[in-house]
Amino acid sequence: MSGKLENPPTNEHRDTFISNLKYAVKQLETEGIIGVIEPINNYSLPGYFLNDYKFAIDTIKAIGSDNLKLMVDIFHMQMICGNISNNLKDFAPYIGHVQIAQAPNRNEPCTDGELNYQFILNQINESGYHDFIGLEYKPLTNTAEGLKWIKNFGYEL
Repeated sequence: MSGKLENPPTNEHRDTFISNLKYAVKQLETEGIIGVIEPINNYSLPGYFLNDYKFAIDTIKAIGSDNLKLMVDIFHMQMICGNISNNLKDFAPYIGHVQIAQAPNRNEPCTDGELNYQFILNQINESGYHDFIGLEYKPLTNTAEGLKWIKNFGYEL
């Protein structure tokens, strides 16, 4: 997590963020671990520093380590910049993990909202990401009911 700011970010904030990531990446490389950075939208978390996918990608490129990747939370991507299909293709080389939730209310992917998850899950697969997909949402009722959509989409837990 990059932290929350009271005021707009400055160059000092950006430099500190990159410096801290460079330090962390050395540790990640030593241990053979992949770390991820996650842009979070300003509607859900006002003042969050890392709220821009372009800056996140530029940061990953600047650090230049295979041990630092992008956490793509489709909910946040929709709220920040939309254009999910093209962004998944463009960001594919940098993706380290994917999470899903419906926008704008962060409920189950099968609920009413802005996103067609049957289509998006195919796009994720076509982007070359074939690892776990995290579920980070607020169930409309309870957790067990909130997971029933998985079978309807042809997946298993």
